[in-house]
Order: sequence, then structure tokens, then C-alpha cells
Amino acid sequence: MGKKKKEFNMFSYLKKYKFLVIFGPLCKGIEASTEVVVPLLMSLIIDVGIVNNDRQYIIGLSVAILALNIFAMLFAVLGQKAAAITSESMGRDIRNDMYSHINSFSHAELDKYSTTSLLNRTVHDVQQLQEGTASFLRTAMRIPFLLIGSLVMAIIIDLKLSIVFAIVTPLLILTVFFIIKKIDPLLKSGKIKLDKTSDITRENLNGIRVVRAFNKQDYEISKFEKANYELVSVELKEGFWSALLQPLIVFLIDFSIIALIYFGGIQINIGQLSQGNLIAFINYFGQIAMSLIMAARLVTIFTRMNTASTRINDVFETKNSIVSPIKPVKIDYSNPNLGNIKFNHVSFSYNNLKNAINDLDIEIKAGETIGIIGGTGSGKSSVINLIPRFYDATKGSVFVGDVNVKHYDLRELRSLISIVPQNPILFEGTIKSNMLWRNNNATNEEIIKALKIAQSYDFVKEYPDFIDHKVNRGGTNFSGGQRQRLTIARAIINKPHILILDDSTSALDFATDAKLRKAIKNNLSDTTLIIVTQRTNSIKDADKIIVMDYGNIVGIGTHEELLNNCEIYKEIHYSQNTKEGK
Repeated sequence: MGKKKKEFNMFSYLKKYKFLVIFGPLCKGIEASTEVVVPLLMSLIIDVGIVNNDRQYIIGLSVAILALNIFAMLFAVLGQKAAAITSESMGRDIRNDMYSHINSFSHAELDKYSTTSLLNRTVHDVQQLQEGTASFLRTAMRIPFLLIGSLVMAIIIDLKLSIVFAIVTPLLILTVFFIIKKIDPLLKSGKIKLDKTSDITRENLNGIRVVRAFNKQDYEISKFEKANYELVSVELKEGFWSALLQPLIVFLIDFSIIALIYFGGIQINIGQLSQGNLIAFINYFGQIAMSLIMAARLVTIFTRMNTASTRINDVFETKNSIVSPIKPVKIDYSNPNLGNIKFNHVSFSYNNLKNAINDLDIEIKAGETIGIIGGTGSGKSSVINLIPRFYDATKGSVFVGDVNVKHYDLRELRSLISIVPQNPILFEGTIKSNMLWRNNNATNEEIIKALKIAQSYDFVKEYPDFIDHKVNRGGTNFSGGQRQRLTIARAIINKPHILILDDSTSALDFATDAKLRKAIKNNLSDTTLIIVTQRTNSIKDADKIIVMDYGNIVGIGTHEELLNNCEIYKEIHYSQNTKEGK
């Protein structure tokens, strides 16, 4: 069910690109080393060329500086390219593995995260790792080369003036750590606020028609503005402390340069330091300061990376509670009993809370049509989710084809079953591309037959491009009833052994619903059909109807039997058929 990873380790993703990981920083190190040489050459131009009015000397060293800059630019470009390729490739690999890992989750694991949280972790958090990796590869070698090289050169020029470094450096380090301590909790809080704002946005956009129908635009806008204000408030605080870092460092650096100029000027006046050396010293101090600023930025970037990495690691460490057995039972597709379903004293609860199903003990024979009916929250959908192992029973066992579902390979188990969910989902593409989801090799004739069974053929044939007609994302260019019929057609291609319609005909009129059920019965007579519904007319011809109430079976029988002996079923039926109830 997709690639699984027990733990997220960013460095394991960088191993694939170890040449670039070494080559990129090495190029940046060479670039930095040339920068260390330039101030020395400039001091020689001042102290030798200008003092002696030696134009030839000045031109020669100027050409050397230009050549060094061109050389540095070449390696800078190579280093930037290596960092970009490495970070982007690493991000791609992490996203691929995250997507694969998330798709291996059962419904129980998916319930732990909101859709927008997973989206933010897969896109936004991975992007922060990419940006941090790129920044590290671009500056990892520049910092030590600039810091150590400039420090050594400055000490060689004047040891006394270097005392300024010993005073300023601890202050710079303390400033950085103070800012980081302020930023870290704000980053974590900001991620939570971002997830909340994204959740509200997604919910509102998905339900925009409902919002407008109830004139709740002002309420939803107010709710969004509140969440957005909280997000902005946290990000402004984080931005304030982040923005404060560089000015504080620059202030310390500028103060240090003033001190250098003052004390250096004194030494020039007494003949212990040349003007060129003082300018070179200030340049080296500027490079040291720049390397410290880059280090400070890296620390803030690493803080963000750590927050993002923790959130990504949470996803990778989430273990799938539903997995295929090591030695699964092989399915004999010629077995006529593959459509058999049995619930053996099954109980089920979500997250170990109150049971959604209590001691369910029923048996369904292959080829039977079963109706499941009950009020909202009665456990209808919970029952069918146990058949393909979207969830596992808390107690008891579920059998398909007379074999415990836990003994099947998940892919093979689900190949026996087609489910049409309550919310009909179509994917962007064409009608044909959607029909091929169950079987990539389905022929046009098989697709047309499925469309006819699902009562979709009459409206599909009206399109000039027929089954190649475009489907917008979510199937928004079709009506609710058309989407339901198309999803049913997609499910019945290749005649599944078990077909589950989870309240998936609610948008159909009674006549179309009846034609659909008749067509399924005539063309898929060997398929076990389970119809979950709240309409008794949709299941009155079923071989057996199961009536549920608060997770319990309160009635089993045919339509006529239940009208005589099940008060809940009778109440549901006559509330929908008032003429019969009179």
C-alpha cells in the first residue's frame, strides 16, 4: 500500500546527492577564499601604488582583483546551481515519500490530521526544508573561510586592534541566541494558526453554496478574520524579532568599526599602522561581521527547519494500524462464495470512544441485495467501512468470501469490492479517464455498458465528444444526480464481487433509482449488493433489510416483514410515504 518510512531523516535524502552536497559548498569556499585576498591587494594598492604614484603597479593589482572577482563569480554560480539542484531534488523526494506514506494510511490515521494540515506539511513545511538546505549549502563553506581567513589576516595586520573582535563576538552570539529563544515558540504557534486558517478557508470554499443559501457570509467572514488575525498576530511577533536581529548585529558592527577607526587612526599617527592596512583591517572586520550575520541567519533558518522537520516527522512516524499480513491468503477468483460477507459479533468505536456498532452478528450470501437503513448516526456507514478494512473492528471479526478480512492482502481484498461514497467524487480529466479507475484496460464497450446500467448513457451520448467529454475538478460541470450515476458506472466496470452504494442515489428521482437497481440486478446478478440509504423505496425490493439505531440492529427482514414488526422502519417508511400512512 505504498512506501513506508518509520522515521524521517533529512540527511538520508541528501545522500543521493552527496557529490553536489560536497561540490556546492566547495565552490562557495573557493569564492570566499578569493574575497579574503582582495582586501590585502587593496591595501597594497594604497600603501605601495598610490604612495609611490606607481600607475603600473596599481593597474596590475587592479587587473588581479578583477580576475579574482570573475573567478569568484564563476564558482559562485556553480555553487548556487549545485545548492538549487540539491534542495529542489531533496524536496521532491520528501514530498513523494510523504504522499506515498499518507496514501498508505487507513481512515483511522487520516482522522488524526485535517486535510489542510497534511497539505501544509507536504508543501509549506517541505519548502522550508528546501530553502534552509539551499541556504546552508550556499553559506556553509563561506562562513568558516570568511571568518577564519579574515580573522587570521586581521591578526597578522595588527594584533592589538583584533582585541575588538574578542569583545564584540560574544555580544553578537548572545544577541543571536536571545532572538532565537523568542522566535522558536512563535514559529510553532504560527504553524498551528496556519493550519486553522487553512481549515476554515477550505471548509468555506467547499461549502460556499450552503453558506450563501443560509446567508451566513458575514458569519464565515468574521470567523475567517478572527483566525487570520490570530495568524497575523503571531507572524508579526515572529517577524518583529526576526527583523530585530540584523539591526542589532549591524549596530554592534558599526560601533566596532567606529572603535577601529578611532584606535587605528591613533596608530597611524604614531607610525605603527599604515592607511592601507587600516582599510584592509576594516574590510576584514566587515567580512567577519558578514560571516557572523550569515551564521545568525542560518540559526534562524535552522530554527524554522526544526519546526518544519518535527511536523513532517510526525507524519512519517504515524504508523498505519491496518496493514496486509506477511503471508496473505490467496484469492480464488473462481470461488462462487467470494461475495459472502459475515459479521461475527462485531463491535466498533472511533478512537476508543463510545461504540458506533454494538455486537453486530449477520451473514450475507453472495448475490443477495441487502438494504441498510437507519437515522443519522445509527452506524450504517461504519458497518460498510469494516468490509474493505478502512477500519478494523474493535471486537469480533469480519469475513469476506468465508475468510477473515485481516488475512487478505489489502489490495486484493479491495479489488473484490466497489464502493460508491455518499459524496460523489469525480477527478479532473474526461469521463473515460474516470471510468478507467477500476480497470485501466476497460474497453469502450465495457464503459458504455456500465454507463447504461448506471442510467448515465442517455446524457453522456448527448455530448459531441461522448466519453471524452471533459470533467472539471470535482465534477462541478455535472449535476449532483449525474455525478452520482457516473460514480456508480465507474464502480461497476468489471463486475465487482461486492458493490456498496453508500447513500449514493439520494439525488436521483424514484423512477431513475428504480431503473438503476433493476439494471444492476439484471446485469450483476452474482454481485452482492449492499444499499445504504435513508429512503425505504430504494430498498423495498431487497432480499433482506437491516434496520439500525444507535449502532444496534433493531430489525432484519423483508420490506413487508419490517412494516409489520419493526416500529422504527415503519415510522421511516410512512414519514416518506404519507399517502400509505393515512
